[in-house]
Parts: sequence; C-alpha cells; structure tokens
Amino acid sequence: MAPTSYRYSQLPTDEFAKNLGDLKLPVRVWVLLGLLVVVVVGLSVAVGVFAVQANSPACKDGLQAEQECRNITHLLEQELTRAQEVLRGTEAQAATCNQTVETLKISLEEEKAAGHKQQELVQKLQDVIKTLNQSLQNKSSQLEKKSAELEKLRKENEALVFGKSPPNSGITLHLSVAAVLLPLSLLALLA
Repeated sequence: MAPTSYRYSQLPTDEFAKNLGDLKLPVRVWVLLGLLVVVVVGLSVAVGVFAVQANSPACKDGLQAEQECRNITHLLEQELTRAQEVLRGTEAQAATCNQTVETLKISLEEEKAAGHKQQELVQKLQDVIKTLNQSLQNKSSQLEKKSAELEKLRKENEALVFGKSPPNSGITLHLSVAAVLLPLSLLALLA
C-alpha cells in the first residue's frame, strides 16, 4: 500500500471565528467552570498553608512533644503494671500473714487453756502434798508418842528384869507384850 497523505484545509480566520461562535457554551457551564477554578485555587492555597504550617518549627515541636508524651505514657503504663503486680504479691503476703496470725491466736488460746489446766493440777498436787505433810506430821507425832511409850515400857521392863522380882511374874508377860507391840506399832505408823 502506498502511503497516504493527509491534507488539512486551512480555513480563513474569519471562518474560524464564525465556526467558534457556533460552539458557545451555556452560562451554567461557565459558572461551574468558574466555581471549579475557585475551588482548585482555594484547595491549592489551603494545601500551601497546611504545608507551611506542617513544616513550621511549632508544628515540629508539637509532634516531638506528642511523641515524648506517648513514650512517657508507655513508661507510666509499664510502671503501673509493675506496681499492680507488686500490690497483688503484697496482698497475697498480707493474706498469708493474717492467716498465720489467726493460727497463732488459736495456738495461744490453746496454750493458755493448757496453762490453766496445769495450774489447776499444780494446785491440786499442792493440796495433796499439804494433806500428806499434815498426815505425816500426825503420824510422826503418833510415832513419837508410841516411841515414848515403848521407851517407857522398855525402861519398866529393864527395871523389872534387873530388879528383884520373883521369877515367873508379870514381867515375862510385859516383855512378851512389848516385843509384839513394838513391831505392830511401827507397821501402823508406816501404813
């Protein structure tokens, strides 16, 4: 195929203006185009102002302050978590201590009760010892009396034996009685 050439026909200028007049746009479109231009210009100005403010030192300082605030908040949250864990541990220890105190109170009350029982027992034993001492003193005085009687009988017996009394008299009877009474009285005292 052979190359084709395109030729444009040139219109004279007055015909161009005439053709352009035929393309008149309605007023509404021009108003919309004007509004569009105003909006684009307004947005461009707003973006420019925002860019200037975003790059301003005050904004950069604000961003830095916000970052520092977040860091500090994070650190404070970590410290709060640690403090809550320590508090839970301390509460557990306090509960254990309270339970130990209650156990010790119960043990103390039991020990006091046992101490009172021991005091009562000691008092009873002291009363028994007192009674036994009194009984021992009574028996001791009885023993002394019996010893004195036996001594008296022994002396009488010696006086009769060594004295001039007829043989086969009541002396033999006194000696026999003394020999029997002496062991019996000792057994009675010890019982």
